[in-house]
Amino acid sequence: MESQKVLGAVLIATLLLSGCASSPGGDARQGGAKISEDDVALFQSAMMKIEQEDYQQGIALLNELAGRSRESAVPFINLAMAYKKQGDSQKAEENLLTALEIEPKNPVANNEYAILLRESGRFDESRALYEKVITWYPSFALANRNLGVLCDIYLRDYSCALEAYRAYSALLPDDEDARMWVSDLEWRVKQQGGG
Repeated sequence: MESQKVLGAVLIATLLLSGCASSPGGDARQGGAKISEDDVALFQSAMMKIEQEDYQQGIALLNELAGRSRESAVPFINLAMAYKKQGDSQKAEENLLTALEIEPKNPVANNEYAILLRESGRFDESRALYEKVITWYPSFALANRNLGVLCDIYLRDYSCALEAYRAYSALLPDDEDARMWVSDLEWRVKQQGGG
């Protein structure tokens, strides 16, 4: 159930970070293109279906929205996340690549793609992408945390992990886990350097 809350929060963050929010009675804009109230309603319906774990219907609605226009990366990012929840990494990657064609610097699309790269064992590509995202968006905490995970667990590059976790912790100072990760890595880096 907790993973569903996280997915829902990330899906909403995707919408907001991409500048595709609408206020009641207003219009939404993406890259200067008007997004109709019907499209906003369709997107909201799709997100509701996905939050209810009705992935098939949610994906169908997102595909309908994506088929209407290729001006926004948002439907493709959310399609990728829904396909990933269903275990279809290939379709998730296809949709993320489409999202990145539309918005090459979209932080959520890049972060999600870096996760897919990591999960498929393409660690160097994943690291390079996280580092690029952090260069573009230094305050994007999630990319810092995910770089830390990659460096810590998969690459065993504890200096890289420590730097990433410190950056994450600085952005979210109330995160107790982050302080623990930093403390643990400081000890491991000291142990490595001290023999």
